[in-house]
Amino acid sequence: MNEKPPVIAAHALTKTYPRGREEVRALDGVSFEIACGEFVAITGPSGSGKTTLLNLIGCMDAPTGGTLRFSGREVQQFNERERTRLRRDQIGFVFQHFGLMPTLTVAENVRAILELQDLD
Repeated sequence: MNEKPPVIAAHALTKTYPRGREEVRALDGVSFEIACGEFVAITGPSGSGKTTLLNLIGCMDAPTGGTLRFSGREVQQFNERERTRLRRDQIGFVFQHFGLMPTLTVAENVRAILELQDLD
């Protein structure tokens, strides 16, 4: 049987940030898999690593340790162009403080993104 790999798979994902002489561990060994069509919610208290995890999944930051895969391919091995293409074509991301073009309507903002991808 030819089983598809998970759309997103994380194994022992870690992320640390320097803070002076210390390191802050924002993620510590997070592992999960998300299958095609699966709906997932990331919840937790403030400071629990949700934003850090989303930044890693969105390829906007790189993990300090562990692996992150999209459809079986390890994200850490993607070059910048491949990460950009992944973000553009396969990852939907709505930021808490979103950056819409203020002179355009919502529909015009959406249309601008679609035009960049040569879509109607």
